Amino acid sequence: MTLNLTLMNHQDFQRFLEIATVNFANDKVKNGSWKEETALEQSKAAFQSLLPEGENTENNYLKNIVLNEEKIGYIWYSINIKQVPNYAYLYEILIYPEYRGQGFGKESMRMCIKEINELGVDEVCLHVFGHNQSALNLYQQLGFEITDYNLKVSSSRFN
Repeated sequence: MTLNLTLMNHQDFQRFLEIATVNFANDKVKNGSWKEETALEQSKAAFQSLLPEGENTENNYLKNIVLNEEKIGYIWYSINIKQVPNYAYLYEILIYPEYRGQGFGKESMRMCIKEINELGVDEVCLHVFGHNQSALNLYQQLGFEITDYNLKVSSSRFN
């Protein structure tokens, strides 16, 4: 069994974009940041802003996660080398549902972080939604430390 990270082509990128924009919109609705009616358009705008040249956007690495020639997910990170310490920001990792729970997410993350280190980058940062406990557990198992908390409460709770 061989797991690899390979660069996305345009067709791969289009599939990634379809899935990722919907997932991001759903997560932003779930955490209360966006309204359902406008979430998908906001998500598409966010991705367009971050990836103006699509899969060819400078300093962005969009990879397929490939198991024995079959694409089982994707990973996306960018590198910021203009700051000290320089860092990579991991925007997205997704293992397709039928491949989850088999360690592919963890192994893909290890491979990605190794690749980032080989590019001379000092740190890897990411964001995880509060409702995504399985992702948080994975990241902590890999040694990520929580650096911030964002909290909210409904003001009507105090009426």
